[in-house]
Amino acid sequence: MMKKVLSMLLAVCLLLSVFSASALAEGKGTKKAQKIEQKIEKAAEKQDKNQLKTLSRMVDKANRQIEKLVRTAQKTPYDDIDWLQAMVASVTAPVFAYAESIGATVECTYTTYYIDGQYVDVDPLRVINVIPSGNGGGNGGGGGK
Repeated sequence: MMKKVLSMLLAVCLLLSVFSASALAEGKGTKKAQKIEQKIEKAAEKQDKNQLKTLSRMVDKANRQIEKLVRTAQKTPYDDIDWLQAMVASVTAPVFAYAESIGATVECTYTTYYIDGQYVDVDPLRVINVIPSGNGGGNGGGGGK
């Protein structure tokens, strides 16, 4: 009986020593996995940078469109403030939607213009916060007026 217990104990110790050594070993598979992980991280960072560039271009384009709309409203002799505000909302809506999808925040900073005999606040955009997502998706932030 004692021989059986001793041989089983010896077998368990032998198995543990074999498996623990292979589990702690750092081989080609581990280095390869680390390289793949680094490539994934770099790709995610590049995607985040590209998304931020796209958002910045969208904000710049929207601001140029808003400036043109304001100049048009200032030149016309009739009351077109409601039209201007509706057009500004239609220009800014896609920018807010994209910003929210990538986890960034876009803010309206009101500027006062003199249009049709009265002062009107119009809201050019600016990017105020970009939250790194790590996977390229939107995981926070959000756009809003």
